[in-house]
Amino acid sequence: MSVPSQSCFLKTLQSRREYYQLLLDLSLRQTDLIRTDNYIQLLEVLAQKQSLLQDMDGLRQSLPDLWQQWHSKRDTLDPLSRNVCERMLAESKVILEEVMKNEQDSTDLLTQCRDYTRKNLQAIAEGTQVHEAYRDSLAPVKYRHLDIDQ
Repeated sequence: MSVPSQSCFLKTLQSRREYYQLLLDLSLRQTDLIRTDNYIQLLEVLAQKQSLLQDMDGLRQSLPDLWQQWHSKRDTLDPLSRNVCERMLAESKVILEEVMKNEQDSTDLLTQCRDYTRKNLQAIAEGTQVHEAYRDSLAPVKYRHLDIDQ
């Protein structure tokens, strides 16, 4: 496999940084949609994220040993190009950390919503069971009974 040129390193790292920024934007939008219970648009955002992740994987597959080559060739790059590449890497790392934090926040928020819904459904189910136990409470007094097996 040929050694990537410094322009290839620059383009790839810049593309990677842009992908991470797009992923962060979608992740922030996802959290807002969860907070507003807008699950229809949330599904659209999740589909956009999936497509973006596939594009990112395509970039990774197009240069499978880029990182190995970066580590072995970075010292041979001119100082300006190397600094730009290292800045792109540092910015990408910060953005990715923010994406990961926001994804965890979204997961926690969805978990809270799930638990809240589960608790409410359980309360409704228990209320229905109580109602069923007393379902014949409108019957004449001599025919009323409590079904304790429910």
